[in-house]
Amino acid sequence: MADNEFESWKPDRPVSKGSTAYHNAVANAKYYLENVDELVIMALPDIKEGDVVADFGAGTGVSAMRLLQQSKNNFKLILVDNSPAWLGKAYEVLSGNKNVEFFLLEKTEERYATLAETVGEEIIDIVLSSNTVHLIPNIGECFNGVFDSLKPNGKFIFQSGNIFRKGREEGTLMIDDTVKRVHDIAVEMVRTDKRYTKYKNDLDAHIQHENSQRKFVFPEPKTLEYYTKALEDAGFKVTDIHHKTIKIAYKDWLDFLRVKRLQAGILPEIGGKEPTPEEEQDRDDIITAASKALFKELEGKNPLADEKEFTTEWMYVTALKEGKEPKGERMKKVALITGASKGIGKAIAMELARNKFDVIVHYNSNEKEAARTAEEIKRLGVDCLTVKSDISKYEDCEKMIQVISKRFGSLDVLVNNAGAIADKTLKNMTKEQWELVINVNLNGIFNVTKNALEIFNDNGRIINISSVIGIGGNFGQTNYSASKAGIIGFTKSLAKELGKRKITVNAVAPGFVETNMTKNLSFFRKKIILALTALKRFGTPEDIANLVAFLASEKSAFITGGVIRIDGGFSI
Repeated sequence: MADNEFESWKPDRPVSKGSTAYHNAVANAKYYLENVDELVIMALPDIKEGDVVADFGAGTGVSAMRLLQQSKNNFKLILVDNSPAWLGKAYEVLSGNKNVEFFLLEKTEERYATLAETVGEEIIDIVLSSNTVHLIPNIGECFNGVFDSLKPNGKFIFQSGNIFRKGREEGTLMIDDTVKRVHDIAVEMVRTDKRYTKYKNDLDAHIQHENSQRKFVFPEPKTLEYYTKALEDAGFKVTDIHHKTIKIAYKDWLDFLRVKRLQAGILPEIGGKEPTPEEEQDRDDIITAASKALFKELEGKNPLADEKEFTTEWMYVTALKEGKEPKGERMKKVALITGASKGIGKAIAMELARNKFDVIVHYNSNEKEAARTAEEIKRLGVDCLTVKSDISKYEDCEKMIQVISKRFGSLDVLVNNAGAIADKTLKNMTKEQWELVINVNLNGIFNVTKNALEIFNDNGRIINISSVIGIGGNFGQTNYSASKAGIIGFTKSLAKELGKRKITVNAVAPGFVETNMTKNLSFFRKKIILALTALKRFGTPEDIANLVAFLASEKSAFITGGVIRIDGGFSI
């Protein structure tokens, strides 16, 4: 690297056929890009201009390619691997980029050099590792080396499809599950298929003898707790753990399983590490047939598989090497928006992200929409966490704030946006409809805010989404109107209580806004609303988001206890 004594590695031989085959099998495979891109999205908010980023276990360079393609910042990227064959392919693909360097983990006796021993101590800002940690036998020594290579406040983010997690949905597979089953089917074929009689002699002895080779290429999965304990033992603070289910097309997985270098680990009983051409061809034929048999088996028996693909789970872990915060500086401000998976809440979350807030996207039921929103936010260069919680339940809100505290430490902005409707005239309204709206809209704001104040910073901002219906009422909405009027009273009182901490508390009262709630209005009802609105249009979620962003900023520091109508002149 430019600023230390360690020299970048260069290959001394042509790129191997095995590494090229592996690269080609994964470089354009949808499942592989999806799992790598999740890792990249997690890292992008933390990569700043001039940073040093290490791709640890870089393989043939696919993860590095995706990172370089998606980052807008200019940073130094170092690719590190213990295989000169793998790294040789990465060199072929990426050596033309002046910001990329290559390092080989040297093997000495029975161990590989650590990352710190290879590139130096406290010189890296972020270490990424894709599809690698489950292959490492001495994980403690490895994580210690990663820790030592990082600067204070540096991050280590890794991912694997071969980590065991309690609570996996039935039918969701780890990579090792498929490889083991292909091996078992293949062995049975050798026992029963006359074409492979020559391999039957001493087959059981071969299986026993080659067990270590199979586990070397495809190690037994470890538990999530195994990795988190190793991180903590190395000195890291684990700040985020999440999983992602990814569909794998049978065709793409067959391409992977047919990589000859991997086949030596799938079915080493035939040919071992140095097969003859005939053995190599037979091994490929058997593994191909066994893989297709596996796919048929999954299609018929696995609840999360069909005729084209099966479902896998990938774990993502982020760990921090804590360091002292520079004097006079604060970490990026953090905002929690409830009900942020779509509509007004999503627009607010996106606008605050554009204003460089780290964002927590709260949702209750729509996990997919929340995940999409979080992905869009991360592409804006900030951090984002999704949290699921039923805000009508106090205990759920307690747990939500605990999760936020563990990840971010504190909050600067709270936007109470989540809400519910159940419109009926009072005569026809049920007790359940009344309680639903009051519990979510009014009790929910108490549950969230009460718990959030435990980690709220002074000079913060609380913004409550009320409604013009809470000011003027509306036919068929006694429950909704009462809840939104209650929010206004809550806002005014809390503003007086928190003034001494320089925390402002304001309410926003939207009029009719283009959301799913207003889509169901009749044509004539919409015509009446537009006739009564001075600006002759419905509001947009972005209109509301712009006002909230102002109230969340330093420019609103002398505004508190306010109720700001934003209705296009509907209520004048």
